[in-house]
Amino acid sequence: MSALIRTERLTKSYAGQNGKAAVEILHGIDFSIEAGEFVAIMGQSGSGKSTLMNLLGCLDVASSGHYWLDGEAVDQLSPDALALLRNRLIGFVFQGFNLLPRSNLLDNVALPLLYAGSARQARHQRAEEMLAAVGLAGLGQRLPSQLSGGQQQRVAIARALANHPRLILADEPTGNLDSHTSDEIMALFSRLNREQRIAIVLAGPLANLERIDRHPLGLAVRHPRDRVRGLHRGSPWSAERYSASTSIAPPWPPPMQMVAMPRLAWFRFKTC
Repeated sequence: MSALIRTERLTKSYAGQNGKAAVEILHGIDFSIEAGEFVAIMGQSGSGKSTLMNLLGCLDVASSGHYWLDGEAVDQLSPDALALLRNRLIGFVFQGFNLLPRSNLLDNVALPLLYAGSARQARHQRAEEMLAAVGLAGLGQRLPSQLSGGQQQRVAIARALANHPRLILADEPTGNLDSHTSDEIMALFSRLNREQRIAIVLAGPLANLERIDRHPLGLAVRHPRDRVRGLHRGSPWSAERYSASTSIAPPWPPPMQMVAMPRLAWFRFKTC
């Protein structure tokens, strides 16, 4: 079975200002994600999580390298083709919810279906189903301002599900929520992955790992000098080398030393 996501030597740089050298954010990213996987991309602020998520979501283009999404070579697609691919395959969940403040919940959730050309009745029926799926049945006529932060994020997840995506990209989805509500949102992601077999890629701080209802299959760390190394308790910079897709057995819960990682870590979780 071909990977849902596959990258090869993916890089992203931004031009320097006032004659300064370009700033390289991502360097030589190689990894793949299969359909139905739950993968967390963790790292400190500034490590490139959001940059990578924007590339995976076809919201930005890489400086070099290759990216295949469901077998499509993303770097060879036109802007219109990229938009169609996004709407067909990907649901997005953002830290700031990004709901339309003057539209009710039904219209917010139905927005991807509107872009896809679905009829109004079909859009609202699907929106009602998705609101029910995230625990907000019967609230479709409310405005976002009438909801708590956790409820607004549930609406955003319902919107991400509206177009039957194969992939959900969630960039720090619990960043604006308290710890209890964060636990509920992470449990919701786990349930959606387990029951609907939707691939989920979640980016956020390392501490969020404790909120994912899964056991890790493997991890890898991308170092500034483009080295990938395994990570074990008591030895955060192990000399053993692994690729991002290697299955190893780190301790659980993750050791606290991981907070000091300078770059990115990929974590894969069981989907049983």
